[in-house]
This record gives sequence, structure tokens and C-alpha cells, in this order.
Amino acid sequence: MNHITIAWNEGVTEETPFRLPPLPLPPPPPPSSTFTNIVTMTTPIVPNTAPNSPTPGATPRIYSPLSSFPMKDQKPAGSPMNPLHWGSWFSYQKSKLNLPNPGKFERLHSEAKDTFVNNYLFDGAQANIVKELSGNFHVQHQFSLGSQVMPPMYNFMSGYMTERTMAQGTMDSDTNLNAVVRHAWSPQTATKIVAQLTSMPGQSMLQIDQDYTGSDFSCNIKAMNPNPLEFTGLYMANYLQSVTSKLALGTEIVLQRPTADMEETAMSLVGKYTGGDYVATAQFQGLGAIQASYYQRINEKVEFGAEMNIMVQNGRREAVATVGGKFDFRQATFRGQIDTTGRVSAVLEEKMAPGFSFLVSGDLDHMKGQSKFGVGIMLSA
Repeated sequence: MNHITIAWNEGVTEETPFRLPPLPLPPPPPPSSTFTNIVTMTTPIVPNTAPNSPTPGATPRIYSPLSSFPMKDQKPAGSPMNPLHWGSWFSYQKSKLNLPNPGKFERLHSEAKDTFVNNYLFDGAQANIVKELSGNFHVQHQFSLGSQVMPPMYNFMSGYMTERTMAQGTMDSDTNLNAVVRHAWSPQTATKIVAQLTSMPGQSMLQIDQDYTGSDFSCNIKAMNPNPLEFTGLYMANYLQSVTSKLALGTEIVLQRPTADMEETAMSLVGKYTGGDYVATAQFQGLGAIQASYYQRINEKVEFGAEMNIMVQNGRREAVATVGGKFDFRQATFRGQIDTTGRVSAVLEEKMAPGFSFLVSGDLDHMKGQSKFGVGIMLSA
């Protein structure tokens, strides 16, 4: 055995045997992730290395059977080569285009028609009194007399409107009733019911509409006087889809069954192109009818619209073109139009004072040698 000599200060020496320091004990093995540490009585935390693990503190995602359809900006998890995932990949690629909503199918020509006077013409004398009873409810009284085509009549109208619901009803002096109710179930889905009750046989009507508006498309299903037992009535379905930021294409199918043994179908194709300050629309119907319109906005106060209707059926060809304009002045609004049949029409609304407007309407048909003229007032309180 080796020895070492240690010297003390007192000069005494002592031989002490040399011993190696004890070897350190090996560290205990780490506890298994599937068992509890008996000493600390705690379960060791194992880091989660699984892919797509949620971030700590984030809201956990709830599983849904519809999770196979990704959100707008979420990339689908499945392979694009799998036919079962083609719908998800198509929606994902379409959302990347950021296409706008094309609007409703039934309002394809609304921009051009708003410059025409068809919805504003009247003849004789007319007075309208509008009273707002609250922020959501209003009533209107309308008196008309001296018309060449209508007898003297009184109409009472009332309307109720909230953020999601709109209801409006009209009753005239002959007890004819018209009612419209529209309710938005969500920002995308809305239902509208239109009813007309008259004392004349065969003139009453019931119409049910269901609208769905997507980010880049709109569709509508409509039933008029439906009879579920015999499946009679008029049924329409349309779809309008934006294919580019300016171009939208769509189609409409019409099924008409006046009786159980009579059936007639028709199909139309539409296209709408929206520019910076103009809108061009064309509609081709299966019965040989073509309708095209063009709207041009000159500035904030001047707008023009043009429309052409062509009918080609059974060797007969007819066409009517209409051009109209709308002019907004500081205290007045003027609309005028002329068509190829020789008809010239105009309506002027002059705001004389806050809540008081004076109306003048004129219609002259050169081919038939007929003319109509009307004046009216409108009071709002």
C-alpha cells in the first residue's frame, strides 16, 4: 500500500494511508412517463411533440363532422388527389381569389331600371301623407283621383322594420290587401313571403322566397301559389356566381304547372359585367327572349341606363329599346325616358320644404296618340 508523509507545524510527522475518494453513484433512471414518481407523488410532464399541437392558452378546437370542409383561409388537410376532398380543395382555391358577391339574381337590371320612370309614373291628382310613429313603425295615406285608367281610390299602408325583420301591408278602398314579410335568419339566409288577397277571382296570390347569400355567390328558390298535394304552381330556382372580380355568370330554371296534367319548363342564362362606373347585363331565355341592359354613372348626380328586349318566336321578331336618365339636383330629382315605340315619359320631384315635395308626371305616346298628366304632393311628418 502506498504511503504519504504529512508535515505538521510542530515538526511531527505521521504516516497516513492514502485512500481514493469514493466514486459517485450513478444517477437514478428517469421515471417512466406511464408511471407516477413514488417519491414526489407527481406525474412528470412530457412535452407534446405531436404535429399541429395547440398553442398553450389557445381555445381548443371542437371536432365537427363538417371539419372536412375548411374555413375560408384554412388549407385542407386531405390530399387534392383524393376525390373525397375535391370539394374542400375547390372551396379553398376559390376563397384565395377573394371574389365579390354578385348581388341578387332578381336585381340584375336594377341599376338601369332605377333611371327609368316606370315605377314613378301616375296620372290625375295624388296626395301622399307619411307619418313616422316610431323609429321602427310608420303609416302612409294615399289619395288618388282623376286617373284615366284607375277609379278614385284610397290606400292605407303601414310598415314595421327592425334590423332583421321587415313587414309591410297595403289595403285600398276595395278591400284588396297586399302584404310582404321578410325575415333574416342569419347574415346569409332570409325568407320572404308575399301575399295578395283580392275580391276578383283568380287574382289572389301567395309567394314564398328563400334566399342564401354567400361570399361570392347568391341563390334563390321561389314558389308561387304552391299546392303540395298536386304539386301545382310556379316554381323558380336561380344561382349567380362571380367567376372574376368583375364578371358573374348564372342560370335560372322555371317550372310551371297550372294543373296536374300540364307542365312547362324554361331555362335562362345570364351574364353580368361590373366596371368602375358601369354595369352591363345580358339574359338569354329559352323561349327566344333576350334582355340586355347597360348602366353608366356619369358623376354623383347624373346616371343613364339603356335596356333592350328582343323576342324571336314562331317566326316573329320584335324588339324594344329604352333609354333613361336620372338627374339629382340640390332640391329636385328628375327622371326621363324614351323608347323606340315613340313613348316619352318624365317625372319631376321638387322638394319645396323639409318634409314637403311636389310631384309632376307626364307620359306621351306618339304612336297611339295618347297622353297622361299628373300632379301630386308628399308630406312627411
